Amino acid sequence: MTTEAGSEQEGELLTLDELTERTGVSARNVRFYASRGLVPSPVRRGRSGYYGPDHVARLELVRELQGHGFTLSAIEKYVEAIPESASPSDIARHLSLLTPVTGDRDVDVPGGLSGMGISPEAAEAVAEVYAEHGRQVAHELSEIVRTMVWPQFREAGYTAEQLREFIHRLKPLTIAGLVTAYEQAIDESAAESADRRTTTRG
Repeated sequence: MTTEAGSEQEGELLTLDELTERTGVSARNVRFYASRGLVPSPVRRGRSGYYGPDHVARLELVRELQGHGFTLSAIEKYVEAIPESASPSDIARHLSLLTPVTGDRDVDVPGGLSGMGISPEAAEAVAEVYAEHGRQVAHELSEIVRTMVWPQFREAGYTAEQLREFIHRLKPLTIAGLVTAYEQAIDESAAESADRRTTTRG
């Protein structure tokens, strides 16, 4: 985890009440997460504990992971993979890549397809194609951001909020690009099928 000195240097310090108000995480959970090593211990000033941007960033990441259905054990493994030297901006990159494009996380693809008269087996197969390729796209884009985009942002002195704004703007473009690529592929596939049928008949 980031050292207390590192957290203090990153920006303003918050009381526990201010931290819970900022993140929406209860004081009880803040202490619990700290006991599990998911967030650093507070910065001590006499008998009082204070929290910096590093605490805020890590709490927001934990909350987002929970929203994605991660178990506590899975969250611990995810957080362990983040270097101790990671800055709040580094952590914000993880958070931004997890945040969905829209607020609708609970799209029932199999249910929607079954409602169109498609068998449950076919609906599940289609949903798995979506999920598999979605994970692949997310992984590859994450690597591009990590290895090519983020170093430029860091060198330019971008803040965590600026990084999150960039990701927010990137996601709609990603969705539009995927839809366009899918439509083009479908058109090409349909044209190839028509050509094969014509050739077979000839």
